[in-house]
Amino acid sequence: MSPNHIPNFNFVIFLLVCMFLLQSPIISQDIEENTDSSFITNDKIDSLNNACADYYYNNRELALELATKALNHSDKNNYVKGKGVALNNIGNIILFKGEYEQALEKYLEAITIFSSINYDAGIANCSNNIGLIYDYQGEYKKALEYFQKSLNFEIRQHNKIGIAGSYNNIASVYYYQGEYDESLDYFFKSAEIYEEIENQKEKVTCLINIGAIYEKQGLIDEAVSINQEVVYLSRKYNNKQEEAIGLNNLGSNYLLLNNLDEALEFLNEALVIRDQIDEKAGISSTLKLIGHVYEKEKNYDRAIELYFQSLKISEELEDQRGIAETFTLIGGNLMEKGNFNKAIEYLKQSLDIAMKIGARSEILDNYQKLVLAYGSLNEFDSASIYLDLFAVLKDSLKVDHIQMPRATSLVKYESEFTQQEKKLKFYRRALIFASITVFILILLIFFIKGRKH
Repeated sequence: MSPNHIPNFNFVIFLLVCMFLLQSPIISQDIEENTDSSFITNDKIDSLNNACADYYYNNRELALELATKALNHSDKNNYVKGKGVALNNIGNIILFKGEYEQALEKYLEAITIFSSINYDAGIANCSNNIGLIYDYQGEYKKALEYFQKSLNFEIRQHNKIGIAGSYNNIASVYYYQGEYDESLDYFFKSAEIYEEIENQKEKVTCLINIGAIYEKQGLIDEAVSINQEVVYLSRKYNNKQEEAIGLNNLGSNYLLLNNLDEALEFLNEALVIRDQIDEKAGISSTLKLIGHVYEKEKNYDRAIELYFQSLKISEELEDQRGIAETFTLIGGNLMEKGNFNKAIEYLKQSLDIAMKIGARSEILDNYQKLVLAYGSLNEFDSASIYLDLFAVLKDSLKVDHIQMPRATSLVKYESEFTQQEKKLKFYRRALIFASITVFILILLIFFIKGRKH
């Protein structure tokens, strides 16, 4: 064969690649047709539901597609358990997007289905998820009620993973109510179970929450260490949601250490991930912290812009706790600008919400800021009332280290808070002395009148 007739090797490879690419759509179409056929087995429906759960944290569009397919095929097969699991999965995906009412509908529908077949594991899971909705909305009493229901089901089933998850969620409620000792107790119970069953992946959630309590208690170095482990483990197990939480919390830690550049770096990383996975509640939380960084840099206008962005999201989600936290931050920002009257309006709005939902940590923060605001206006009667409330609540929370208000300059406000306490003590002593003096004068007047008569 002459050289002119030898086929070009590169051209042959090109043809083979083209043939493969032309065949690929046919292969994927076959799989799609197989999945969408008029009948698939219940085992296949279970596989769809399991695959959906695997994609919760990484690809929610695909997760929703799989759950919807599982739901449709369960209806065709009259597969009751598969339908309940699919509804629960859809509820979870909607919950991550912050659409609480729609998620609640799916969970309640799933509970009705699971109850009809006495499937306790499904009821426990849905009850837990309903508890999460109430927790996010600041309805702590209802949240505890559903978490306890879930725990009771899990104990009956001897399901250690479920028991640990319920402990974790109960601990979270106590955390937001400022019951830190109770909260730590439940978190450590949960962590012990995960250690026992060698489940490092699920242990990450416990670590996140233990780190948050350490931050509240002023143990910032310990919190940093824990949150670094959270980021490492979440990346190892490809959990984007928990990675974002770890980065967000590291940002908060470095903010308290006054390392603003590092704080902003971690917070921006967290914001990117939370935007990618469309986690609205998380976006709101990170925006608040980024606003706080700008505030510490004395860029108050940029900070308050971010606070209002965060507030808008919290209001859309009907997240009462988030709304209260943001009102407090806006109040603190206005105090920095010297607008104490307007600040008091926001602080009182926050205080009203915090008292309704029982968020004692937020209540304490508002009491502290109101002392400063009224003291700065020389309205010592009002400042004195909030100082007493602050002291009583601080003692009841049993926390030696009280984190200074997030929307303020820490050094400046620590000093101002001490000065206001001194002013109020002086004011009270002066008031007592004046009262005694007036009382003595009245006695003298009566005595002199009596002598004249």
